[in-house]
Amino acid sequence: AEDAIRRTLAVVEQGVRLDLLSSSVKVSEKQLPNLHASMLEACRVLDLDTPVELYVQSNPQANAFTLALQGPETAPIVVVTSALLDRCTEEEVQAIIGHELGHLKCEHSLYLTLGGLASTPLRALPILGAQADSLLQRWRLAAEYSCDRAAMLVSQDVSVVAGAMLKLFAGTSRATNTQAFIDQALEYEKLLKSANPLVRASIQRQQRTHPLPVNRVAELQKWADSKEYKTILEKAAQSDDNDGKE
Repeated sequence: AEDAIRRTLAVVEQGVRLDLLSSSVKVSEKQLPNLHASMLEACRVLDLDTPVELYVQSNPQANAFTLALQGPETAPIVVVTSALLDRCTEEEVQAIIGHELGHLKCEHSLYLTLGGLASTPLRALPILGAQADSLLQRWRLAAEYSCDRAAMLVSQDVSVVAGAMLKLFAGTSRATNTQAFIDQALEYEKLLKSANPLVRASIQRQQRTHPLPVNRVAELQKWADSKEYKTILEKAAQSDDNDGKE
């Protein structure tokens, strides 16, 4: 099943690549070199050895995406829109690229597709079908949280990642107070805990492709303060020191 999905996604990727080559700008050492260097640095931090093709697509909506598939013969694709570049700082753009590279490193497209296929026979069953859909939904949201952590590892500054999210969710570059946005996320968590159980249940039942923005920021702040995150940075610093001595 995995090989079949890889072949199918490879065909989709081929079509996307041709479309991007015909209508977008391919980033390289010669074209947008600073952005290219920023992507390479993000790949280095995440130990992603696979060469990645980055494209800038003309689009008034600030966004980024990847097919999240590492093929044996072609370079994976990451796309950022022109509006994203115009709205965010270079550090914020790098964090967003780091998020997309997280999807790529984990090959989320492949495994979410496998999960969807595996759960298909269960969807006709009254109880198991709902449980399978709920599990896939939690898995999909967890993938986004994981990639927010990848962005955090790339930027190593929670205010940069939160600032990028703030500008994306607000739809404007004028929203710049990252701490106020983090405080807003904490306010949401506090209010949700004291909300009517029916209100909480209604929010939790909502089907989403991405976690709520304030939840993402709150979880990111918690992870930034965690021992796990600090340990990862310490090990990375030790590894860099050892490489420098060789």
